Amino acid sequence: INDDGSIFHLHLRPDQLTDNIILVGDPARVELVASFFDTRDFDVQSREFRTIGGTYKGKPIMCLSHGIGPDNIDIVINELD
Repeated sequence: INDDGSIFHLHLRPDQLTDNIILVGDPARVELVASFFDTRDFDVQSREFRTIGGTYKGKPIMCLSHGIGPDNIDIVINELD
């Protein structure tokens, strides 16, 4: 946990987490996916982990990049849990 209460690698605070999450490998793809969101509430990046959160059809959603390889996916899934 970071000083601001965010998760260590992803730098996301608990109030930013949503039940609907789209995972992509490349951080550049996060922007493409988020372009379909109705609103954008935050954009957080820490190394290869980029997250854009907002709403789609009235529901909270976020798109998060995990980078390359199973080790990074493991970090993302464990921190989101």
